[in-house]
Order: sequence, then structure tokens, then C-alpha cells
Amino acid sequence: MRIEAATVDTRAVLALGPDDEPGASRPAVALALWEDESVSTAELVAAAELRCAERTPRLHTFVPLYTTNHCDSECKMCSMRKGNARMERKFSGRDEIIDQLRILFEHEGVRGVGFLTGEYEDKYTRLSTAFRIGWAIRTALDMGFERVYFNIGSMEPDEIDVLAEWVRRDDPVTMCVFQETYDRDSYSKFMGDTVSGVPKADYDRRVVSFDRWLDKGFRYVNPGVLIGLHLDVAAELVTLVAHGAHLKDRDAVVDLSVPRMRPAMSSRDSTRIKDDEYMRLMAVLAFTCPEQRLVLTTREPQEFQDQAIGLAGVISPGSPDVAPYRADSQARNEETTSQFLVADLRRPRHILGRIEAGGTKVGHFANPSVGAAVIPIG
Repeated sequence: MRIEAATVDTRAVLALGPDDEPGASRPAVALALWEDESVSTAELVAAAELRCAERTPRLHTFVPLYTTNHCDSECKMCSMRKGNARMERKFSGRDEIIDQLRILFEHEGVRGVGFLTGEYEDKYTRLSTAFRIGWAIRTALDMGFERVYFNIGSMEPDEIDVLAEWVRRDDPVTMCVFQETYDRDSYSKFMGDTVSGVPKADYDRRVVSFDRWLDKGFRYVNPGVLIGLHLDVAAELVTLVAHGAHLKDRDAVVDLSVPRMRPAMSSRDSTRIKDDEYMRLMAVLAFTCPEQRLVLTTREPQEFQDQAIGLAGVISPGSPDVAPYRADSQARNEETTSQFLVADLRRPRHILGRIEAGGTKVGHFANPSVGAAVIPIG
């Protein structure tokens, strides 16, 4: 890869039009842009913003909804890990999930939602979770939500079959399975080893989940890495781009996620990537993969969101707490019940409304403050 990257003329690449594809492979282009110190981060950001400006809609949204914080995995950077005795475990039943969806739809005006759970070892629990989240996805779509994401860990074919009982192949439903890191040694360090009965420790089962999803006839996928987990950021960048290119070749509609690590209860790792380096990473991804929407979340503070919004294709405000949303106040994000702590807890309607006030229309958002109709749910 480094040999091919050395042949890339970065200045010629930066002059490409929005629909032009470089002659070299995407991973090689990404590595060349990342490492070329003659190209400033500001130049990369400007070029990436121009290349992404043609997307319709320019930006869309979804809000995460954690339905439980129970988990059988032991990821060292995550508060939800099974061995964290300080975590207050919570579980949302049918009525609470419906109530949360009503709040998001009616009071926050969002039309995109993402369901999250832990990952489980026992096959019965895995199948039950697939059924339960399939029901939640169908419920959200029937309520009028226009896009649904789900992040429930790796999936095997029989688990996809159970979830698929609720979902049509053409429904706008996105599977999220972040690899966290593509480096196997770092993966084992943070996620554990497969002989210990930890479900997320199975690297290979996780990385092939998208192909299994596509094999079943679905189209929407969202791979990602947790930036700061593995120290070689360039390697993570190249492998994520390569994974996205593979999925693109399979005619998938791809979003890309590169969240930075955030504080989590009793986390043993505090690796960070500084703002300028992180902005450069986002710019390289957005430029190299312009049709693959980059997801920006409220892990980042408002100031950074403002700087990076032109690179993003998806803005995801919300809380990683269980059933955290309230009709008349900001969401909860308690240390004892959340996966991690976010930097920005403003209500989704306020974050999204502010973006639209700045001139960028947000897809899957009907701002309640400007008279958007409330559709009855039930």
C-alpha cells in the first residue's frame, strides 16, 4: 500500500471534481493525503467540503436510543462491560421503547433513530435480541421514522433471518458494526480473547457481519473504528477506507464512523487524538469517499461540531444512556448507567435547529419549533 501511495500526485488528486475518481486505489489515496505534509489540514477540509457538497440531502440525522446496558462482552474502554460491578443495569420494555420513540418524533422532530444494545454470548439471547430489535425497527418505521440504524454487535446468518422477519429488503435500515480497531493485536488487547467466552472478542465474526447482511439482500451499512484505541491512526484510516471500498463494490450504501474515545466509568485507557489530527482524518475520509457519509456525533463539543459539520453527511445528537429522553428537558447521561459520557447534551431539536438556522437543511428532521405537524403514534 505504501508503495502505491508514493505514486499518488496529491495536488492532482485535490483538483478532482466531485464525481471524479482518482487513478490509484482509495486506500492509497487516503494514505498519500494523510501523510503529505505539504498539504495543510485546512486545504484538505476545503477540498473535501467541495467534493461532498453535491450530496442530497447534504446532511441527515438520527438519534441513538439505547434499549439496555446489559452486555456479555468485556471491552476495556466501555462502561457497559459485563465485569463492571458499578454499572446500574437497565432494560427497556415495549412501553418504554414506544414512549422514547414518541418523544423523539413529537418533541424533538427527528425522523431518524438508532437502536443499541450490548452483545451477548448465549445463542438464545442473541436470537431474542435480534427479534426484539427487529420489532423495534418495525415499530419505528410504522410510526413514520424515515431511517433506522441498529447496533447490536456482530450477527450470524440465523440472527439476521430473525431480525429480517420484521424488515423488508428495501427498508432504509442500516446495520452498524464498528470494528473498533482493525489491528488484531489491539483488538485482542481491548476486547479479550475468544477462549474466554467473550462474544465481541471474535474478530472474524464481527468483520464479516456486513457481508452476511448484504448476502441477505439488504443494502445499508455503517462500519467504523474507535479513534485512539490503536495508536497507528494511518493504518486504521487505510483499512477503514479499504473496508468501505469493498462494501461499495458490493453495491452497499455506506456510512463511515470514526468516533473519538470518550470518558467511561473505570476505563483503563485514555488514548486521545488531538483536534487538528482528528480533523485531518475526517477530511481525508470525506474527500476520498465522498458518497460515503461521515457520521459526526455529540461525543464532540459544539465548537468542534461547528468546524467539522461541512465534512459530515450525518449528524447524530443524543445520549448513550438507557431510555434517556424527556419531553421537556435535555437527555440524561449518568455515569452509572451510560456507555460513556458525551460532550454535548443539548436537545436534538436545538442542535439540529441551530444547524438549519446556519443554512444547512437537515434530512430526517422536522423542526417542531417552526410548526411541523405532529403525527399521532399508536
